[in-house]
Amino acid sequence: MSHREGTPADDPFHVDPKEVLAQYSVEWVSLRKSYDELKTKLQDVQAELSTLDRKLEMKEIDDQQHIKMYREKWAESTQMIQVKREVENRLFEIQREIRAANRQLKKQEEERLRRERMEQERANAMIEWMSLKQGFDLVGARREEINAASDELERNRRSGKVSEDEYRQQRIGQIQQLAELRTVESDIKNRLAELLAIIRK
Repeated sequence: MSHREGTPADDPFHVDPKEVLAQYSVEWVSLRKSYDELKTKLQDVQAELSTLDRKLEMKEIDDQQHIKMYREKWAESTQMIQVKREVENRLFEIQREIRAANRQLKKQEEERLRRERMEQERANAMIEWMSLKQGFDLVGARREEINAASDELERNRRSGKVSEDEYRQQRIGQIQQLAELRTVESDIKNRLAELLAIIRK
């Protein structure tokens, strides 16, 4: 399997979630309007049926007229109820698609923010790495200076230019400085490794 398979570019049926929302918005508005109109018409039919019942009670119409008109209104309402159900089903389908598209958009936004955070972390890590690398080089240079001074001190001791006491005092100072440098160097190395891991993500 190619490492590119499964990506949107390789999916012939892939649709951008934003396009899904745009495509469904017009249909949703239209169907929702039809749905509200159907509800109103059904309420009107229900009111008309109630009126027929009252007319029958008031003897304004007879049973035969009542049955005939009632059947007509009932058939009309039955048809509208069927259409209303179809509209409802389609609205539910669109609603599911819209929610799925919104979830996808949310995932895309989260992924975008994650990538931005990673890029910012890499940029910050690179800046810190370059700064620490300079510090690491300076520590190395300082260690070489101390070692050179130590060699010079040893030569002076052998030639008698410095006394044993002076030699010991200066040598102890050099050893302490080298120990401090090793600690600093170790800390910098560890941090450089951490930063390098971030940069290589």
